[in-house]
Amino acid sequence: MTELTLSEANSLIGEVLKVARSRNMPPLAVAVLDTGGHLKALQREDDVSFLRVQIAQAKAWGALGMASNTASIADRYNQDDLQRGFINALNTMTDGRVIPLPGGVLVRNNDGHIVGAVGAAGGVSSEDEECVVKAIQTTGFNV
Repeated sequence: MTELTLSEANSLIGEVLKVARSRNMPPLAVAVLDTGGHLKALQREDDVSFLRVQIAQAKAWGALGMASNTASIADRYNQDDLQRGFINALNTMTDGRVIPLPGGVLVRNNDGHIVGAVGAAGGVSSEDEECVVKAIQTTGFNV
């Protein structure tokens, strides 16, 4: 299994922002993390609110930690009280680093191995995720 290179991380961010601009979305923050949950690359567009950086990182971090895109974590949170309790406990255990909203997506290589994650924040969460998925696919990786 290989890790994402800095060049690949920057390409992913560039593609996310390109898609967001083509959709006239609000400014975004985009974070790319390696498989250990460490920040590989980050960009914050002009005029994006300052908390979007932390939200983007938390979306990517939660996806990596749960080995699941955050849209699935959000679905799980909305299932019932038991799942909400689990996600809330998980969030407490991780000092609030898991955000159960779409926009955090695992990046897989051609062998299907996770090589990192991308998180985006600034627009509607489902639109953030659509931009990330499109960017991952455009840059030759898999979701």
